[in-house]
Amino acid sequence: MRPSISARHRIPLILALGFVVDHTVADQTLSGPGDCAQAGAYTICQNLWGADTGTGSQSTTLKSASGSSVAWETTYTWANSPNNVKSYANVDHNTAKGMQLQDIVSAPTSWQWNYQSADSDLRADISYDIWTGVPQSGAVASSASSYEIMIWLSQRGGVGGIGSTVAQNIQLGGHSWNLKHGPNSNWDVFSFITAEGDITNFDADLNDFFQYLIDNQGVAKTQFLQAIQAGTEPFTGSADLVTTSFSVDVSTGNEPASSSSSPPPPSSTSVHVTSSSSSVGSSSYSPGASSASNNGHSSSTTADGGSSTSSSPAEQTGGTVRGAGNPQCGLRMPGQQRMIRRSWLRSFLQ
Repeated sequence: MRPSISARHRIPLILALGFVVDHTVADQTLSGPGDCAQAGAYTICQNLWGADTGTGSQSTTLKSASGSSVAWETTYTWANSPNNVKSYANVDHNTAKGMQLQDIVSAPTSWQWNYQSADSDLRADISYDIWTGVPQSGAVASSASSYEIMIWLSQRGGVGGIGSTVAQNIQLGGHSWNLKHGPNSNWDVFSFITAEGDITNFDADLNDFFQYLIDNQGVAKTQFLQAIQAGTEPFTGSADLVTTSFSVDVSTGNEPASSSSSPPPPSSTSVHVTSSSSSVGSSSYSPGASSASNNGHSSSTTADGGSSTSSSPAEQTGGTVRGAGNPQCGLRMPGQQRMIRRSWLRSFLQ
């Protein structure tokens, strides 16, 4: 039975848990679970939100950043608590947010990645994590969140998504997906999980996924896009994951693509983030896809076939309680403060 680690610690940057660099510096090493750095149009974060549930280490190296394109590498080794996510090393677009879903005309994205090495029994996913809400802006995995939309390009070792399968073999972005839906704290989670194995060369329009949810799953078109993140969630095992190229833009038709207002690319493009823990195309959808309702409770299937109830607002914490309003990593940007974190726990078998 999955332990009730329904929350992850969100620790403000001012607590000195992490060190944030506003400009990319060649060969700069950052350490700490909440470390983040500027990466052109993105912010890259180590985000070891679940490290306390196991033992191991992880490092994330920014390889390059130019315009809306970014490349990075994440290497990790994690052991113990095989049903607990240990981290979410990710990039978060700095400006692809603040528009209503009904106003988005396109959101092209491209992600090329590969495992340079990976254990045969690796438990991990590679996924987008997209957040929407009623307010125009808000910290992810907080009271401002209405929906968490995940797109899983890889799942290994039997890990799955929150909730129940509500549709199968959906055709979107030139690929086939199974869709899970379930509640987590005050928001709902939709997980498009690859039905065809690893998708290592992904080119699609995220707006197709948004429109599918609006047309078929009751997501309000007035929801505001609050964040687009992309990264990996390891549970246990060792791997060296390389993203050779990632990009995403959002256009409302009235404004240029989001990348045009992004920060200029840095002059140097090698940032190394490291930390260790010892305690621890065009697309279409198929409206006739088969469905199964979820149980309507904040619970999830666990490794032994039992269930675990989520009771706190931000289901992803370094091991015990993921509390709302207490971000795992706070990044102070010029003129504002943004919250970088990773959502929830993920230890579910399909």
